[in-house]
Amino acid sequence: MTERCSDYKCRSCNVGHVSAGQVVEGRRARQRRELLEEIEAEARRLLTEGGAGKVSMRAIARGVGMGPASLYTYFDGLDDVFTMLLLRSYKRLAEATAAAADAFAGSPPADRALAAILAHRRWALDHRHEFNLLFSDQLPGYEAPPGGPTIAAQVEVFQPLLDALGELSPAAPDLTTEELAVAVWSTFHGAVSLEVNHHLDWLDDPARVHERAVRRALAGVGIPAPADSVRRRFERWAAKQP
Repeated sequence: MTERCSDYKCRSCNVGHVSAGQVVEGRRARQRRELLEEIEAEARRLLTEGGAGKVSMRAIARGVGMGPASLYTYFDGLDDVFTMLLLRSYKRLAEATAAAADAFAGSPPADRALAAILAHRRWALDHRHEFNLLFSDQLPGYEAPPGGPTIAAQVEVFQPLLDALGELSPAAPDLTTEELAVAVWSTFHGAVSLEVNHHLDWLDDPARVHERAVRRALAGVGIPAPADSVRRRFERWAAKQP
């Protein structure tokens, strides 16, 4: 049986290697991954159904059929569990925005920026609980780990937007790329947060309102207008995604 070695041994061992770029998951690695997925799913279920106060190491362990002491083999405490939830949600959102930007790689930067923003909205509406976990204060008392992994993960979400804006020459040269991004983010993120929490249910076409708000925000900082066809092209592309 071919088994992938741990990274620090790969340079020196010769047993069962696979070719570069090929990943073969060993039995123990698969079991660990599956257990962590179960723990994540159970922690999210508890959080969704009862709020942060219902999430405990004991409740998670009971839900996945293991003793609380065994859970501490994988996590130092509840904050570690919450950090896992945050990082995995940030990763999924970042993958969604990056995939949309990549799909528009041959388009002008403004089109690419709008595609990433539309992907942000689509993911948020499809994963409302995860979105609120990331961007609302659902974890009272939670302390993020030092070193800023959650901050780095959040920046990764908006990296496609930063990259696209960095290629443009806005009419407001006194603003940095980061300041431009925050100005635009304030608009599209605010609109999505309202929609995710059903505060825009009274609108006939919230997608149209969202797009127009984003276009006004881009124009407000001097970004060239994205093509009129971007949302139509994005929706056609998104319909083919899993």
